[in-house]
Amino acid sequence: MKKITTLMLVFCCLLATAQESTFEHEYIAEAEVPALVKQSQQLNFPNGFVTDWFIERGLTAGDDAPVHYRSKFSEDGGNDTHAATYLPNGMLFFHSEFLQANNIPSDILIRSRAEYDAFEIQHADFITLFNPKREIYRVKLRDQALVQMAYYTIDGMPIEKNELPEELLVFKY
Repeated sequence: MKKITTLMLVFCCLLATAQESTFEHEYIAEAEVPALVKQSQQLNFPNGFVTDWFIERGLTAGDDAPVHYRSKFSEDGGNDTHAATYLPNGMLFFHSEFLQANNIPSDILIRSRAEYDAFEIQHADFITLFNPKREIYRVKLRDQALVQMAYYTIDGMPIEKNELPEELLVFKY
């Protein structure tokens, strides 16, 4: 009962914080994307086909300055399973690849199933942060209405949430 109460309290706090978030996430036309960002996309993902561009603005209320641009794209004619986030100067900030449960590396699957026995693995995101370079698997797990995120290194070692890079907590992707 204590765990349920604690989880509900944390959930309510997260909802309250999320409502105060000032990030504005919006779709934009490719013509509105700065040339440096488009050039960086082409340089970093030459086989990528961008289907959508997004912008996130404002770190404070009333702030409309672009914080970062995000592309949603496919590689080599596949599905839109990739996203890349850029700073306004074109610097690639991070790349994320969506993975169905059957495409998650076996060591991560085994570790997730062992640590979250009652949960079903939904999918994962393979996230590459570029400054400094770091690769992380974020696994989404579900036990009926309860959703849990688990984080792992590329070697399958768990990462505690308090040890995650701030970028994962600050930027939406």
